[in-house]
Amino acid sequence: MALNYASKYAPMVDERFRVGALTSLAVNQNYDWAGVQTVRVYSIPTAPMQNYQRDGDKRYGNPDELGNHVQELPVKRDRSFTFSIDRGNYEDSMMVSNASNALRRQLDEVVIPEIDKYRLSAMACGASHFASTPITASNAYESLLDADVALTEANVPSFGRIAFVSPTFYKLIMLDNAFVKQGDLSQDMMINGAVGLVDNIRVIRVPSGYLPAGCDYILCHPDAVVAPQKLAEYKIHDNPPGINGWLVEGRVCYDAFVLRQKSDALYLHQNALGSFDLSCAAAGTGLCRVFAPGSGSLVYKTGAAVTLPSFQADVSTWTALPADGVIATTAGHKIAVASAIGGKAILAASCTAITG
Repeated sequence: MALNYASKYAPMVDERFRVGALTSLAVNQNYDWAGVQTVRVYSIPTAPMQNYQRDGDKRYGNPDELGNHVQELPVKRDRSFTFSIDRGNYEDSMMVSNASNALRRQLDEVVIPEIDKYRLSAMACGASHFASTPITASNAYESLLDADVALTEANVPSFGRIAFVSPTFYKLIMLDNAFVKQGDLSQDMMINGAVGLVDNIRVIRVPSGYLPAGCDYILCHPDAVVAPQKLAEYKIHDNPPGINGWLVEGRVCYDAFVLRQKSDALYLHQNALGSFDLSCAAAGTGLCRVFAPGSGSLVYKTGAAVTLPSFQADVSTWTALPADGVIATTAGHKIAVASAIGGKAILAASCTAITG
């Protein structure tokens, strides 16, 4: 790594801009992963209404035993980083390479953005509602209202809804005459800036790179998205063995899931095939663990040569990806994973299989 030593430089660092955590308001911590790697969430069905019979021995109808459904939520993301700062380099650069500042910079510019992007990918992969109508300055406001209607029809609570929008969508809704004519609504949004309210929907403008490619916005309710963070540990070692200076290390275990019974609380507006972060690791002889975001309707196909599906291509014949991501395959084979809504591919990514 190149090092620039100070000769006549200002004792300040030209810091890059940072946006901070963007998704905290849209997730919840309602489940406890303390001491475990996987949480199993039960959901219970209901019984249908029947006409009461005034005679006979089954006046209420035939009783069916209520079953249950189990959704497994294993925390899969175990991430780390490390770097060193030599004391000589620190002294020769007018002490601008401060270890604690460098760690703060790492969190702000690397760790937090990665978690935000992953959570948004999980929301996109777990959404039940989907639209792909091209967004213009004439229909942007109407599109967001249509998404709001879809959540209302699905009995999603009206309070607390959040929309993560791309900068382009934000621009188009500000140019939409139908929105501007709403007077106070548009004025409030312009006053609040990046975070405003549109018909009680909190709008958060995020960089396009945080959303899947081709995504205009994601409308969600925080009750639907669980985002565990089992471990977040960051250390600064002063003069560790072998280094005269500082060694900085960090580790964070996290994930994000859309609860199966609450996927109706997410609406994705996507106009092209999106992608997400996909990787894999060996999981045993002939087994590969695929690390894909969330717990949505993910399907996969593996083989010596596998191509990604086109946008909204039929992937109903693909195999459902297990909750733990472990599949049987051959080392070196390609694995294509797609997020599907109604059997149609909306997002997709690929990786090369690694087996034990």
